[in-house]
Amino acid sequence: MDSLLLIQSLSRIRDRLAPALGYAQYSRLWQANAGSQIAFWMQQVSQGWLVLELTESAFALGLLAFFRSIPMLLLSPIGGVLADRLDRRAIVITAQGLIGITMLVIAILVQIERVHIVHLVISSLVVGTSFAINMPARTSLVAGLVPRQHLSNAIALHSTTMNTARIFGPSIAGLIIGAFGIAVTYFTQVLGYVWSTVNMFRITSPPRAKRPRTSTLTDLREGFSYVARTKTMLALMMLALGPSLFGMPVTYLMPAFVRQSLGAGPEALGFLLGALGVGALTGSVVVVTYSNFRFKGRVLFGAILMHGLLLIGLSSTRSIETAAIAIAFVGFFQSVYMATNQATLLLLVPDDLRGRVMSLRMMTFGLSPLGLLPMSYIAEVRGVSIAMWLGGLFTFAVGVCVLLWARNLWNLQPEDEGLPDRP
Repeated sequence: MDSLLLIQSLSRIRDRLAPALGYAQYSRLWQANAGSQIAFWMQQVSQGWLVLELTESAFALGLLAFFRSIPMLLLSPIGGVLADRLDRRAIVITAQGLIGITMLVIAILVQIERVHIVHLVISSLVVGTSFAINMPARTSLVAGLVPRQHLSNAIALHSTTMNTARIFGPSIAGLIIGAFGIAVTYFTQVLGYVWSTVNMFRITSPPRAKRPRTSTLTDLREGFSYVARTKTMLALMMLALGPSLFGMPVTYLMPAFVRQSLGAGPEALGFLLGALGVGALTGSVVVVTYSNFRFKGRVLFGAILMHGLLLIGLSSTRSIETAAIAIAFVGFFQSVYMATNQATLLLLVPDDLRGRVMSLRMMTFGLSPLGLLPMSYIAEVRGVSIAMWLGGLFTFAVGVCVLLWARNLWNLQPEDEGLPDRP
């Protein structure tokens, strides 16, 4: 009887805070995301530390991220077209399996001490390509597994999964590197992708309306035209682009920041990235709890401006404790604006355009090399702290410029908006 009451109480809490998890298909996707995201964040630490062991170069960290981002820039639109044409579940399974195989190869090469920086370049290209094909389908799939009234909650939970992984992934990776070596972290990543793939196979693809067969070029043009002609869509894309260009490179430079500016080791790197995850998780929980808040535009602007200011503060930090506090708040506001931006887009975009629009949002991450390589060069020549300071300044500036240009976004309430007209 006590067990039954406990289950009923937990169910009531779930229905109140996370109603999207009450839908079995979405719950399986959520579990799949947990496995792949933990593996991904483990890779951030293991690859970063491996690069430094091989090269001792902060610029090399940026270069690897560059090779991972280029496919996101070039292939994301194709991923969007595929997501609107084909079975989104099958796309995710295929791309995810490719990443898992790649991580297994790197694990073996590290274990037999034959790994070279060229192997990491190739793996970065593979991961970037897989993400470009995978993410538009994965994100669009969310909207088909829950009703519209719970979509904001589902997206917030999607973000929570990623940010929970930010806590466990880097922390686990840092501990494993210190205790067992880098190869074991890569083998552990493979297990994460296996878990994720098993759960993806348990999902039944939602039914979709048939759409006329058109050329790939026509589909691409329709997606670009829709965003270009809708000022709200364009503004939301710009708000996603700013942090991708100037804020996210800070994460890629964290191994160099820890090693060079703080004089610490892999355990400290895992701790700081874990702190980033704690802040991001807290932000996600806030968004989940209040997922139906009305003025999403105001939250977007507030979060991106605070994100920029906190990066500026982090750049002057010289103690692990202070850096952990600063980066935790960075994670908080980063999580809030990313979840809110994504939920707003999904609420406004028609389903038959959803894959292409979300692929354009993903392209903003592919454009990150335009900011990442110069910041990596600055970190190499002038120091990581200067690069971080500039990243924060430009992130703040993007938020201010978009606010001045698209003031209507300040009062945006996407749940109450009609779907924008198609081109």
